[in-house]
Amino acid sequence: MIRSKISEIAAYLPERRVSNQELMDAVNQKKTFLPDGVLERLFGIQERRFAAKNEQVSDLAVQAALKIIDKVGREKIDLLIFAAACSDLIEPATSNIVQSKLGLRCPCMDLKNACNSMVTAMHTADAFIKAGIYKNILIVNGEKLSDAINYAIKDMDHLKRAMASFTLGDAGAAIIMSVSDDESGLYHQEFMTEGNHWELCTIQGGGSMFPHDNSKLYFEGKTTELKEAMIVHSKDFVLKAFERCDWAIDSINHIFTHQVSNQTFKVIAENTGLDKEKFVNTFEKYGNTAAASIPLSIVYARDNNILQKGDKIALVGLAAGLSVSVQMLIW
Repeated sequence: MIRSKISEIAAYLPERRVSNQELMDAVNQKKTFLPDGVLERLFGIQERRFAAKNEQVSDLAVQAALKIIDKVGREKIDLLIFAAACSDLIEPATSNIVQSKLGLRCPCMDLKNACNSMVTAMHTADAFIKAGIYKNILIVNGEKLSDAINYAIKDMDHLKRAMASFTLGDAGAAIIMSVSDDESGLYHQEFMTEGNHWELCTIQGGGSMFPHDNSKLYFEGKTTELKEAMIVHSKDFVLKAFERCDWAIDSINHIFTHQVSNQTFKVIAENTGLDKEKFVNTFEKYGNTAAASIPLSIVYARDNNILQKGDKIALVGLAAGLSVSVQMLIW
C-alpha cells in the first residue's frame, strides 16, 4: 500500500522579537488596559516574532521553502499548496505569488482552514499521493498575524474580545510530502468540523460580509466559549481516532498540536488521557502562529534532538470554525 511521509520540513521566523512589555506599551498609550504581567500570567507567553512591514505572507512561506527546495530540486516538485490562515491578497491565490518567487513551474493552489490549514493540506496531499496523481508535494505556509492585532482598545468589552490577539506571532513553514520507501509516514488520519461554532473566533473584514469596514480587519474571539466547545467536540473524536488506528496512547513518543496558550496541553491531556509531558511546547517563545504552529514545533523538536527517526508522533489539529484533526505518523 502506498504511504505518504514528510520527507522534508523547515520553518522560518522573522528577526524581530516582540516582548510582552513592548506590546503592552502599544496598547496602554491612552489608558492602562493591560496591567504588568497579565499576558504571561493568562497565557504563558513571553515573546513572539513580528515580520517587517514590507514582508509579505508569501515571503514568510518562501523563506521557509528555500531551506529545503534546493536540496530536493525544483524539477521534482509536482504540486504546490499554500496552506495558511493568512494570505497576500483575496485574489489571486497566494500560491501563485509563492510559485513565482520560488521559480516553480508546477500546478499550485491555496487551501484555507484557519489554524488547521497545514494539517488539512497534509491530509489532501496524502490523498493525491495515494491516488498516484502527484509524487512530491510542497506545502508552504506564511502567517503574518501581527497585522490582525488591534492596539486601539475602546473599553473592557472590546479588550475581552481582542485579548487572545495579543498572543499572535508571525512565522513561515514548509513541508514536502512524498511517497514513503520505509516504515515512516502517515498511518492514520481523521478530520471533523462543527461549523455552527464559526462565530467564536474571527477576522470578519475583507470578505463579502464586511467588504469595506476597516474596523473588522482585526482578530476577535470568544475564547472561553471556543475552549468549551473544543473540549466537548474533541474528546471522543481524539480517543476514537486512536482506537481506529490501533495505536495505544502510551506508545506515542511525541505530540504536536496547535498552541493558543500554555494551558492547551493540559486541557487536551486531561480530556483525552494523552501524556502532557509528551507535548512539544513552543508557545512561550513564538506565541500563537496559527497554522504554522504544528510544523514549527516539529522543526523545534527535530533541531533540539527531541524527535528521532522511528518515533511515533501524533498531530492534533485544533482550529476556529470549529475543526479538529488527528494524524498518526512514524517519523
